[in-house]
Amino acid sequence: MKEFPLILFENADYLAVSKPAGWLSIPPREPKPEVPVLSHWMREQSSTQTAFVIHRLDRFTSGVMLFAKTEGAQKEGTRWFETRIVKKIYHFLASPLPSRPALQIKTAVDGKSALTLFEVIEKSGNAFYGKASPLTGRFHQIREHAKVAGFPLLGDKAYAGLISFQGHHATLAIPRVCLHAYSLETPLGKIVAPLAEDLATLWKEIKNA
Repeated sequence: MKEFPLILFENADYLAVSKPAGWLSIPPREPKPEVPVLSHWMREQSSTQTAFVIHRLDRFTSGVMLFAKTEGAQKEGTRWFETRIVKKIYHFLASPLPSRPALQIKTAVDGKSALTLFEVIEKSGNAFYGKASPLTGRFHQIREHAKVAGFPLLGDKAYAGLISFQGHHATLAIPRVCLHAYSLETPLGKIVAPLAEDLATLWKEIKNA
């Protein structure tokens, strides 16, 4: 059953939604009719029938995304991200356990300095549910930094993440990268997308495995 986006916030200039995993943020270079595109859906839902992209999420990352309804709002919203006014929090599932419950990773990503703060929210066996706060906005920053820290995200085979999890009683398939854009703290206020249902269910299964 196909999951659809959920509108989290709307005013005259901006629209924020919770993007399901599997949806593209913007159209691909080569059209793929079978793959849903969030920007197309946004234009259908917006009262102004326009939706300008301010930032993006990977196809298989779920969570909050902010769109603008006008070019002026897009320019302003983009400035918020570029000047780091926006504070981003991601939730994720990973394995194995980190050496300590909170740590920061600083590296160069694409030749530019990148910094991410990680924190354990809950542990179960050799896996954990965590929070990541990227203080910079580099490509695949959280995914790369999780690997550097020694706990690649579950399902993230591009960064050495497990595609199945072996519990005490069961082996669980990991269907996608376990990364969710949980919140954006912006001049509009804090916008929260509760953890995607598939990840919440998977975490419960891991705790019972």
